[in-house]
Amino acid sequence: MINNIITFINAAYKVANDYSFDDVDPNLVRYFRNEYGKEWRSALTEHLSKKNTSNDKKAA
Repeated sequence: MINNIITFINAAYKVANDYSFDDVDPNLVRYFRNEYGKEWRSALTEHLSKKNTSNDKKAA
């Protein structure tokens, strides 16, 4: 019973704190970490969303 609770908490924590940058080019992540410091995640997320938006416009 306790193991189920711990497993659930760990899974919920991972879902809430997973930034899912696994499929992003590691060099791009390294660049954003060097350029933006602590705020690299938000800057990279913004860059990726702008990139997706421009790709959607090109496809349409």
